Amino acid sequence: MEAEEVRVIETSPIEKIDHCLVGFPDVGLVGLIAVNHIINALELKESGYIESDLLPPVIVVHQGDPKAAVRVYGKDRLAIITSEVPIQPLIIPSLSRKIVDWTKTKGGQLLITLSGIAVQNRLEIETPVVYGVGASQTTRDLLTKSGVKLLEEGFMVGAHAAIMGESLKAKVPSVILMAQSHAEYPDPGAAASIISSLNKLLGLNVDVKGLLEQAEEIRLKMRELMQRTSKSMRGMEKGQEQELPAMYV
Repeated sequence: MEAEEVRVIETSPIEKIDHCLVGFPDVGLVGLIAVNHIINALELKESGYIESDLLPPVIVVHQGDPKAAVRVYGKDRLAIITSEVPIQPLIIPSLSRKIVDWTKTKGGQLLITLSGIAVQNRLEIETPVVYGVGASQTTRDLLTKSGVKLLEEGFMVGAHAAIMGESLKAKVPSVILMAQSHAEYPDPGAAASIISSLNKLLGLNVDVKGLLEQAEEIRLKMRELMQRTSKSMRGMEKGQEQELPAMYV
């Protein structure tokens, strides 16, 4: 598949960015919940969307306004790419290449994908730990200075793994942030830990108090999306089982 099969349509031109955050539905919907909260807290403007024949024909409606499922937000040299539908394996390679290429074209200094790490004892964890993977020694040093624990061993599958692979080839600095999370339940607490790490990493000032106070409401609102995402992720894992050893993230 070629990256041209995926197109970024800017409805409000984004001239230059410093950082790009990617939050797609996956483990615990951590990345999606985190970027949604950041978008609202920092009042990022909807600046465009991603279109492709490989994406499902889905339109989401918010307050009567129809929107593309995969959207781009931007403000003050910060861009966010997010999706309200699970990312299917078929589109991951070309979507990942396009995200990395777009970030590079806009002068992005750091591409950050947000996700969760499923842990069995999540109910016993008050404040989820955030782990990081850096594509270079420079980004790993940046994570360490920001108090993010480096993931020493493991495997990753899915969009965030593909994005990092493409960023290595394109020489775009990138990191993956993953918080300890429920496997199949929306986890606002894990998203709050991710945001706290981003505050240190990027110098943001996003309060997570409101996110934690609305945790139960968020869980109920996103329950159906979590079910669809879990089904999609199980299919992806099944496809990888002949390639990966027993332990992976």
